Amino acid sequence: MIQFNNVSKWYGQYQALCDVTAKVSQGEVLVVCGPSGSGKSTLIRTVNRLEPIQAGSIIVDEQDVNACKSIDELRSHIGFVFQQFNLFPHMSVRDNLMMAPVILKRSNKAAARDKAMSLLERVGLGHKADAFPGQLSGGQQQRVAIARALAMNPKIMLFDEPTSALDPEMVNEVLLVMKSLATEGMTMICVTHEMNFARDVADTVWFMDAGAIVEQAPPAEFFSRARTERARKFLADIRH
Repeated sequence: MIQFNNVSKWYGQYQALCDVTAKVSQGEVLVVCGPSGSGKSTLIRTVNRLEPIQAGSIIVDEQDVNACKSIDELRSHIGFVFQQFNLFPHMSVRDNLMMAPVILKRSNKAAARDKAMSLLERVGLGHKADAFPGQLSGGQQQRVAIARALAMNPKIMLFDEPTSALDPEMVNEVLLVMKSLATEGMTMICVTHEMNFARDVADTVWFMDAGAIVEQAPPAEFFSRARTERARKFLADIRH
């Protein structure tokens, strides 16, 4: 579903991604972890061209991301959930979900409304359809953001540290929605420090450091027998 081929990216003189080559299979749940500044968020943002690359190629569902002519078409198949929710504050929860299908996919408004309500029920927020984002808790806003991404019927879901801006008691309600997606076979890349989520849900864990994927392993292997000293130190710090 996703193939990174010798991907490199620079910000000026700083190399954020260093010759990354890896693949994500259809239906795979991938967790990307590593220390701050290791390139995790940069990597995930290259998948839908929020960050352009300077070398290599990224193939998503047989399409070259950096050669595609329509970014809107590319992104319509890739759901993205940000750290800070990025909901439109002046629009109701339901209208947040309806906007992209109506504008980008030319969906019928009644059909888009029905879809929005179905998704809000799915994330436990059907009763908040007429509320505005500022009236919701952080956990509720993030669940709305997930529902909004799903409204486009994406083939892939990308999560960029979706719980990092939440109070601890709100984290679990977001992780439960992500777990339900994983059980339904959605292809997912999750940048997160939630190691219990990685252990329970991921098919594969990538550990990044200094812009490179240092380890790739199933969670059981990564958490019990990390190969590199850098990964072992990271895990020890997380446990501490």
